[in-house]
Amino acid sequence: MADLVLGIVVAALGGLLLAGAREISFGAGYDHIGPRFFPYAVGAGLIVLGALLAMRSLIGRTPMAETEDIGAPEAVDWLPLGLLGAALLLNILLLDRAGFVIASMAQFWLVARAFRSRKPVRDALVALLLSVIVYYAFSRGLGLSLPAGILADIS
Repeated sequence: MADLVLGIVVAALGGLLLAGAREISFGAGYDHIGPRFFPYAVGAGLIVLGALLAMRSLIGRTPMAETEDIGAPEAVDWLPLGLLGAALLLNILLLDRAGFVIASMAQFWLVARAFRSRKPVRDALVALLLSVIVYYAFSRGLGLSLPAGILADIS
């Protein structure tokens, strides 16, 4: 039953993504792939995966079902899941206030914590380096506008 509900929810999310993608304006006339392509592809993929999961549940081949070979499912380790959620939330909260580099650095560092990295200083340095590289690649290389934050004074 849980797989059927999950399949329906995944397919519904795909439908919502397709509906939201219709609101995206068309790109320039010379674009080979417009800005709607990837949201449409992801939405269609979610609908297909949701439908397959629901059908699999209805015919009785559920991945959640216990078998003698697999045994009982393991308990969920909530700490990594909570850190991933906190990383996403912190990125959203910091993006406009602190800028892309700080928000992304915090997110990268928390994701490393979620994957149980044991070198927090190295992770912070890598997060800073990645954030700065991505910021400059997108803002200078592609000409996209990202929230500058502390880099506004440097640029």
